[in-house]
Amino acid sequence: MIELRPLPPKEAVEYFRQKGYAIGFDYRDVWQAQHQAAFTVAKAMQLDLLQDIRAEVDRALDEGTTIQEFQKRLTPNLQARGWWGRQQQRDPLTGAEVEAQLGSPRRLKVIYDTNLRTAHAEGQWARIQANKAAFPFLEYDGANSENPRLQHSAWDGLVLPVDDPFWLSHCPVKEFGCKCRVIPRSARQLERQGKQVGQAPAVATRSYVNARTGEVQQIPEGVHPAFHYPPGGRRASLARHLVEKLEAAPPPIARASIADLVGGQAFAEWYRKPAGSFPLAYLAQGLAERLGAKTQLVALSEDTLAKQLREHPEITLDEYGVVQAAIDQGEQILDARDGSLIFILEEAGYVTVIKATKSGKGVFLTSLRRLSSRQAQRDRELQRLRKKADKLRPTE
Repeated sequence: MIELRPLPPKEAVEYFRQKGYAIGFDYRDVWQAQHQAAFTVAKAMQLDLLQDIRAEVDRALDEGTTIQEFQKRLTPNLQARGWWGRQQQRDPLTGAEVEAQLGSPRRLKVIYDTNLRTAHAEGQWARIQANKAAFPFLEYDGANSENPRLQHSAWDGLVLPVDDPFWLSHCPVKEFGCKCRVIPRSARQLERQGKQVGQAPAVATRSYVNARTGEVQQIPEGVHPAFHYPPGGRRASLARHLVEKLEAAPPPIARASIADLVGGQAFAEWYRKPAGSFPLAYLAQGLAERLGAKTQLVALSEDTLAKQLREHPEITLDEYGVVQAAIDQGEQILDARDGSLIFILEEAGYVTVIKATKSGKGVFLTSLRRLSSRQAQRDRELQRLRKKADKLRPTE
């Protein structure tokens, strides 16, 4: 008999698949809301290793794979790679040699449980926001475990409006292994069940110091510091987190992560509702120096995207993937008027223009256009004049 498994909510799958990658030695290196934008596993310091683990998490989420199946498929791979058991590892932050726990059945269970629960919770939050006109209330359900946390049990049955600030800090999941959830309710449902809309409880906070960064935060009781971030994400802050993490990553990791982000759901979501700046490409060190830039990351700002949509509506979402190829392979022209770099990629038929900020702390795409456009003709004239000047330049 064929076992039929329920299909996962598409919002949960979409949420997980929009993530990029982030390398971190300690679980606090990729912190709080950064998890909404990047997939990470502490001490998995190689991108291909992260990709393999992520592929199995994706399969578990999409196909309903059980924890036993997840462990059975992933364990031999991790063992063959040597990422298993306790081993001496160098902490890149401190330089100290520490005995680190790599793969184990317990760690795989945490990876499986945390990623699936948070994906389902974020997917549900997207549905809650889409349907809050019909279901304007949420009920906290904290009775889903044999040994529920006392703080979470105290909130069981609490009914509040969807937009109550309480949910931004307490909407599950808020602890490792937490099985709490929220249930959307309509006014009619509440009336039928004899339930009343309550008031958000006063929740005490405690000081928490992230030993990796020194940051001090006030964390609500009943919330693990790692889960102290609002559901749904804040696009501007997530984009900022992406930029910060990619700037700190080794060049091969940064390039691969950017390609994954730009070619995936993360960029599509940002493109649809832009906020802040999205990492788009990565410069070789020599190019960054030529621009006078202190960063090798090329980003697309929401203002430039708005300009692109006005002035170059023919450029589609998928075409932004050509920016990296233009930077890597295109003929370079330094525009003396404003210091921008123009890349002409004849074969693909695109012109890409990037420019560093005055401080050099940022590099941004200022234009992506096709060679057939009027602006591109000016770029090609610059290219022609430069080649002519090169021929007239005396040789030694």
